[in-house]
Amino acid sequence: MNSTLNESKLDTCLDHLGRLMEYPHAGFNDLVDVGQRLVIGAGQARFREFADGILELTPDEREELYTSTFDVTPACVPYLGIHLFGEESFKRGEFMAALNARFAAAGRDAGIELPDHLANVLQYAATAEERRELVQFCLLGPLGKMIRALNEINPYRALLEVILATLQEAYPGLEAPLSPLEQMQRGGIGCAVVSAGCGSCGSVAGEPVTTMPQPVAQVPNPNLTCIV
Repeated sequence: MNSTLNESKLDTCLDHLGRLMEYPHAGFNDLVDVGQRLVIGAGQARFREFADGILELTPDEREELYTSTFDVTPACVPYLGIHLFGEESFKRGEFMAALNARFAAAGRDAGIELPDHLANVLQYAATAEERRELVQFCLLGPLGKMIRALNEINPYRALLEVILATLQEAYPGLEAPLSPLEQMQRGGIGCAVVSAGCGSCGSVAGEPVTTMPQPVAQVPNPNLTCIV
């Protein structure tokens, strides 16, 4: 991990960025103000752009922008499981169930949102032992897709870019593999590399699951295995 962003600083930053990804509520302005002091490095300038753009809106306008950005734009849905597995895939259900189990073990609650919502996963990643795997297999790829789906003038694009820059600064050189959905779209591959760090394999650790007789794709940690 990059020494310029220590573990404690990253913990606090990810938790805060996760809270900013929630539906805007009372106290949102205070969250933005604190964020301007927390975010450092490559994401700092983009956070200022996010703050400038979002704070000039009224509370009603903010709520409308959030809804139109994340509920109306299909390519920018905040649910990581959709980006990884597809909306109708039963593997997304397994992914969410495993995330819920990990949240419970960590004393967390997904609240009113589904467990694979970006806000939930960021806040869990703030203290998760398997954070590096979460970043590589569950966050980097979907964040890139969400960013590309939004217009430059949308303040939430700037926030997503801040999150991505923060993760890239913490783990320089880390790259996302093709998601299971991308692998299936490109070649009909039956088994994709998904880390148990995503919460995707907690219930089937040591039992690779495939829908086709394909070799099991292993992640670097031998204790982690894949699901389709």
